Amino acid sequence: MAFFHAKSSMAILLLAFGSLALAEVETPGAGLPAVPREPSVPQSPIEGEEALEEGKATEELSRQFRLDEPGLSGVIVDRTITMMGKTFYRRFSQLSSESHILSSTTLSVHERPDARWGSQVWVAENNRILFQAALPPRLSDIDRYAEVAVEQVEQLLVQRSIMQAIESDPDLADEEI
Repeated sequence: MAFFHAKSSMAILLLAFGSLALAEVETPGAGLPAVPREPSVPQSPIEGEEALEEGKATEELSRQFRLDEPGLSGVIVDRTITMMGKTFYRRFSQLSSESHILSSTTLSVHERPDARWGSQVWVAENNRILFQAALPPRLSDIDRYAEVAVEQVEQLLVQRSIMQAIESDPDLADEEI
């Protein structure tokens, strides 16, 4: 769909990713060659100051959110169902974000609810269970379970990395031992 104006400029309606955008394209008059436009230079000191402030803001955002680092360093996936499981997950993720070892590891927290005995919760990395416990039905005790889980998972990851460093055999893959 195109609209024509009296000034020999043409507006084009673009449809991209479900949103509409209207772009005006100036066309040269009949018989006139098209002249490339020069990049805009700040005309006043106010525009220059705005550009400096924008640069400082970009640097600050980059520093705060570490935008220059590629990808995610560690993720904890929530696979819990009940309120007790969600409470355990929240506390576990808070404590693990403070740990350098756990903040660079991808983990998942799973739950199997049981109305009679509480919920069974386990923390896994690549389908290997690192911590498993039956949560009590009282919410007040769950924080202690999360603290123990962080300590145990941290200890197992350190032990595994030490064993990999000691027993590095290029002929065997991880699963063959």
